[in-house]
Amino acid sequence: MRKFILEDGEGSSYPRPKRQRPSSPSSPPPPPPEFPMEEIAREEEEEEEEEEEEEEEEDDDDEDTSDESEEEDEEEVEEIVRPPPRPPQQQNNQMETVGLQLLQPRLYESPIFLEPTLVRPSRNGAIFVALSDPEVLDCPTCCETLTIPVFQCENGHVACSSCSKKLQHKCPSCAMPIGDNRCRAIEKVLESLKVRCSNWRYGCRENICFSKKYEHDKCCSHALCTCPLLGCNFQGSSKQLYLHCRRKHLGKLTSFQFNTSFPLFITVNDKFCILQEDKEGVLFILNNRSDTLGHVITVSCMGLSSSKPGYFYELMTRAEGSNIRFQSSTRNVRTRVDDPPSLGCLLVPNDFLGTYGQITLDVCIWRLGSYPAISSV
Repeated sequence: MRKFILEDGEGSSYPRPKRQRPSSPSSPPPPPPEFPMEEIAREEEEEEEEEEEEEEEEDDDDEDTSDESEEEDEEEVEEIVRPPPRPPQQQNNQMETVGLQLLQPRLYESPIFLEPTLVRPSRNGAIFVALSDPEVLDCPTCCETLTIPVFQCENGHVACSSCSKKLQHKCPSCAMPIGDNRCRAIEKVLESLKVRCSNWRYGCRENICFSKKYEHDKCCSHALCTCPLLGCNFQGSSKQLYLHCRRKHLGKLTSFQFNTSFPLFITVNDKFCILQEDKEGVLFILNNRSDTLGHVITVSCMGLSSSKPGYFYELMTRAEGSNIRFQSSTRNVRTRVDDPPSLGCLLVPNDFLGTYGQITLDVCIWRLGSYPAISSV
């Protein structure tokens, strides 16, 4: 492209020659000035060449800048279009945990809750969510987890079924009548929420309804158990506890086999004795508590849920041709109890004690599902 330059709007800047008036005949007219036409033409050509060179340089600069801008645009587009690398998908098609999830460093070890966040949909369309305040799904009166049915007053305040009955169907927040108005929105949320068991770190992999979480925690077989030996701070699931005791406290345990009677000798000063089955490794605690009439002996099972049936056991003590036999089912505990309840126990009279205060027992614990007939003796 060529550029045109006008200086003062009059074309070339060279001055035009002035007209000369004719002089008198006596003096001959001076010769006309000779214009350097060749020189002027040459200068004009040089100016045109310089202008063309400048135009070419500017065009080249424009092309370079346009190419650079196009390359930058392409790079930006590539950066925008290029998707981020996706993590490898697991082959497990099982539905991932949905519902309340405490987003913590490697799963929920910090008590800090994050803001409500949508993470991503899973294959079946469910989503992960996190609640900054999980208590929003608790009953404001009893502070327990809301369970279906959920009632509400005219102002939208909710209450669980038991609190609604205790308060005679009056709202605890505004005293408005609750009646039979159900909060369907909260009930739908409770039905759809799935949470993993609080004992997931100890081996439980169940996803349960949020409203049934409390019931599951009471009967979960992976609930936290503590080592019954004095001075040991081990905590873990029942299976982990059985393995821990066999490895670390083997010399302090009394081994036995299910469905087989074995003798056991304790003194009046022994508060408890730890029993472990040889094959399955199940732990039992035999407690000895002093009483005015003698000594109270009970047997508890470590690790089983309180809602599950206990192991059937039999205790028998002898003295001078007499014997006392007691049959019952074990209590299921998560930790050692030094003062068990007296209900369901063997009372060993003081007359049955040995010379040095020893107590002689015959103990038999049956495997689950193989209970013998209860003797009337």
